[in-house]
Amino acid sequence: MENPRESGGKRQARPGGWQSDVRVMGRGTVNAFAYRPNELIVDASAVDAARQLGSGDIVETPIVGSLVLLSGRFDVVRVSRELRERGFIASLNSIVFAAPVTVPHPVTVPHPVTVPHPVTVPHPVTVPHGMGGAMGCGCSCCCGDKDKATSTIPQAPTRNNAEEAPAEPKLKRPGNGPTSSRVVVLDTGLAAPGKGGVLDRVAARAAELWGPTEPGVTTPNLDAPDDNADAWLDPVAGHGTFIASIIARLAPSAKVEVGKVLYPTGEGNDADLSFRLGALAADPPAVVCLSCSCYTDADDVPPAMEAAVDALQVAGTIIVCAAGNETTNRPSWPAALPGVIAVAALGPNGPADFTNYGDWVRACAPGTDIVANFFDGVDDPDDHDPSTEDFDGWARWSGTSFAAPIVAAAIAREMDLYGIGGREAVRRVIDDPRLFKIPGLGTVVNAH
Repeated sequence: MENPRESGGKRQARPGGWQSDVRVMGRGTVNAFAYRPNELIVDASAVDAARQLGSGDIVETPIVGSLVLLSGRFDVVRVSRELRERGFIASLNSIVFAAPVTVPHPVTVPHPVTVPHPVTVPHPVTVPHGMGGAMGCGCSCCCGDKDKATSTIPQAPTRNNAEEAPAEPKLKRPGNGPTSSRVVVLDTGLAAPGKGGVLDRVAARAAELWGPTEPGVTTPNLDAPDDNADAWLDPVAGHGTFIASIIARLAPSAKVEVGKVLYPTGEGNDADLSFRLGALAADPPAVVCLSCSCYTDADDVPPAMEAAVDALQVAGTIIVCAAGNETTNRPSWPAALPGVIAVAALGPNGPADFTNYGDWVRACAPGTDIVANFFDGVDDPDDHDPSTEDFDGWARWSGTSFAAPIVAAAIAREMDLYGIGGREAVRRVIDDPRLFKIPGLGTVVNAH
């Protein structure tokens, strides 16, 4: 599936799409992880050693701090492990996935396309977890035999599973004062002008570089409902718009900016996300909201994410991240990084049956059947008949993706109401020992 983006005024496609970008190793939620083949994140001090261990031409691209992305045809799994054994910082370029429950994580559900729509199957996580034989041989085969490499590629989801929802004009509450806090959402971008029903206080970020995996390519940070023109709403199209509108509604004095770091199929990667997070440190927002996550080889901390998150936190930014939807306590990143507020999802009767959990999760919020702004005047499938358009600016969706912005909004609103800094707002909203907490899910946050 292609993902056209703007670069120098020309539309460019991502060659090969999902099939060239995603590989999976391991089995189930215990040790599986997804990564981009032929790409390795290392500290600059490890570049020479990596070139000796690899083969062929290796291209070096800066990410954040002293960390760089190495690209070339070599066994990245073997090289990364050997570098770590020698004491170097090295990590695969992990795939981060959007976290709506309607697009199952390919690490846990081998073929998301077999769970096509939540109208009939509301919670794909009820499909037994574990990758089984369909997820490949478990070796590193990132650039060897074509058949072996293909066997490790999960199929990309092909449908968007946001449900239609009636208009809810009462949810569009006007702001009650001057804009104060600035919240940045890095996700699928914002609905292009005329295609979404979001509030005036939400805007796409100015065009900026995509990241080191696409050198020189810029993104206008806009989201289209059908980027690959197949007459179906793209799998996670509208995800960023939906999330931004939740924050704008619950934190009416905040200014929300939306950036695009995820492809229409729902995946991004560690290097690009870390690059964009690191760039924010030059003009740090009050809060960053991330509704995407990844798992790593041996559950090691991803160094680029750690460096970028640390730079933002030193600058005073509060980072809120969805915990993930795989019903596991395995740490997902960047949610489990120190200082990040990992957010689990609640249902009407307690923990949502899909939510991740663990001692690294600091907060939980409603995450099932959340209603928020979406594309306006969009049909799925598109039959080119305006009278049958499915979406009228609103949708209903489930996942930790939509619990995270509730917590981000609660923090931003506390900052604006009382004129306090982010750390003090977190202490009041999340860490106050008098607040109600659920073991493994953290503090309950339910802002309205």
